[in-house]
Amino acid sequence: MSTSRKHTTTSSDDITSGFSLLSAITKCFKAAGLAVIVWGWGYMEYSVGWLFMALFFHIVNEEFRTFKESKKTFVQHSLVNEKEAILSKLDDYPSWVSF
Repeated sequence: MSTSRKHTTTSSDDITSGFSLLSAITKCFKAAGLAVIVWGWGYMEYSVGWLFMALFFHIVNEEFRTFKESKKTFVQHSLVNEKEAILSKLDDYPSWVSF
């Protein structure tokens, strides 16, 4: 019983297929840009409080956007099937509301 081994060769295209020059350049520019921003922030002696305030407003904006999207999808769903839409939101109603 002889087993034959298949000899495979790898070309240079197979080796470099996982490497993209454009993505490497983009990563370098992003890292350099972040370094310049951090350096500039320190050079201008800005307070860290401004970052926290920007983060707070970003989070509030994202929460408002998700709330608005959920409300929009509920209205679209209720236009198609009103009873099913109301029953799907039954947990949001007070306990004294019954159908």
